[in-house]
Amino acid sequence: DYFECHEIMEDSWKSKENFTNEIDEVFFIQVSTAEYHYRRNNLYGARKIYKRAVDRLNTRPFEYNEYGLKSEIKSLIENRLHNIGYVNFKPLQLPLTDAMCKELHSFAVPHVSYEEFLEYIRTLHKTSIMLVEKHRLRDRSEIISVRNAKRLKKHGKD
Repeated sequence: DYFECHEIMEDSWKSKENFTNEIDEVFFIQVSTAEYHYRRNNLYGARKIYKRAVDRLNTRPFEYNEYGLKSEIKSLIENRLHNIGYVNFKPLQLPLTDAMCKELHSFAVPHVSYEEFLEYIRTLHKTSIMLVEKHRLRDRSEIISVRNAKRLKKHGKD
């Protein structure tokens, strides 16, 4: 789930003592956000966020292997950006290293064969409206409350 991935990664990023936009995790937040927009057919949002991810890869390269990714992630993301609007959404298949795939298999579903696991992740595509529109359908009362408090504080300073 792209939305949950974004939320978890953002919480992790912001929990760091000195979080900045310069750390590697921001790339993963951008990709999950861009995929969320692309799946929902928000092509403008997907392009905008994927452009930021490509810019990040060009200006702040990182060791992909440290995150279980093969080096072709860069060309995959560049192609993804280029194809938005020309190719219908299909889930992004991250080029995971063999070691990462084996770790995921051991962690997530050790009771199925490794081959079944690989087939499952290749064909996994969630289309449930509750998943696709999760950010719109969730309880947003806390978010709205925080936003309103910030507005009141801002207007109180003026």
